[in-house]
Amino acid sequence: MKLSPFYAANAHLNEFWGITLTDDEFENIGMHGWDKINNKISRLYRFQGVVKNFELELPCNVDIIESVHSHSQDYSRKDNISTNNYTNLSLENDIESFKSGDTNPFYTSGKLINYEEGNGVLYFKTDGIAVTVVYKGIVLDDDGLPSLNYKEVEAIANYCAFVSTRKKGMITKDQATIQLAQMLQQEWQRTCDDARNPIHLSQNDMNELLDVKSSWNRKRYNSSFKPLN
Repeated sequence: MKLSPFYAANAHLNEFWGITLTDDEFENIGMHGWDKINNKISRLYRFQGVVKNFELELPCNVDIIESVHSHSQDYSRKDNISTNNYTNLSLENDIESFKSGDTNPFYTSGKLINYEEGNGVLYFKTDGIAVTVVYKGIVLDDDGLPSLNYKEVEAIANYCAFVSTRKKGMITKDQATIQLAQMLQQEWQRTCDDARNPIHLSQNDMNELLDVKSSWNRKRYNSSFKPLN
């Protein structure tokens, strides 16, 4: 899928609606419209680090954390014979070594561990452990702004046209301008709904959707729930 820089919406705004905004105005209004669409184009990343002083600082492009794992396998150490039986650990390590590289992109080896998140930092109860963080990061353009597909370019341009025209109508109290703003609002809502729909669903996408619908994965007590493995 071809992506355009964020300022492509500004060019669209000028070419299709004849409206010119300053860079600050466009970025402020455009980012607000982008948040309303809530169709963030992102990539899946894996970040490995060591917890220091019970904290781990996250990369600057983190948007959504999918999972946090320790580097040890999830296994039951206690059984009806011994409280320190490491046989299950050997079995889990053996199973992990035979897994192919065709696992789901979200799948990550290791036990899911508890954490708290705040201000770009993860907080843990245990210090000095190595962890892997699986997260989604926004795909940015050269200006550090979100990259857009063609649907989002049109929708954000329409949102900027609507907001700027409504503001002008409220200041001037001109009924024609207010009516134009109402028309632009409808156009924005239509293109916003359209931008929320995928441009294309591949066979892989459909296969994953149907797998989720027909999955028989079940959560087991005291075992990490990773249904995508």
